[in-house]
Amino acid sequence: MAEKNSDIPVYASSSNDSQLDRADGIDFQTGIRHIIAPALFGMVVGILFQEYITPEYNWPSPPQGAILSSIILSPLLYFVLVRDKASRWFEYTMGLATPGTIFFMIWFSGWGAVFCGGYGALLLWVWISTSWGRYELPPFRYGVWHAFAVDIGAFSGALLAYSIGL
Repeated sequence: MAEKNSDIPVYASSSNDSQLDRADGIDFQTGIRHIIAPALFGMVVGILFQEYITPEYNWPSPPQGAILSSIILSPLLYFVLVRDKASRWFEYTMGLATPGTIFFMIWFSGWGAVFCGGYGALLLWVWISTSWGRYELPPFRYGVWHAFAVDIGAFSGALLAYSIGL
């Protein structure tokens, strides 16, 4: 870290990063790719399941549908969001499936599902987003991170669709 004549530190950055894009080690692209995009994916799928699929078939719940959709579309999500070596997409899928299976079972249980699959997952997702965003991670951990985002996005999307009656 180099300092100029002021008390504000100046960090070394590449030509692609500007000082405005980086704050406390988490850059804007990381926020878009690993926090906002998976949550928006979950929200859109959650709304679709809430409005069209779950009422028709009484299964799966919107978060379950979003988790299943993310696992099915995991190669596409991997190439769009993670952009790592093509041979490692399976690690990403396993990262999505590990907490995804737990969330899937929690939403099946009914008992405590809103807390464990919604509010508890939100707390863990915030912690993951604030701590993991500083590092380059293996695809498995990005998958775990994205599974939390998809679950929270689907839960909030389903609540939104239900409350405004889309």
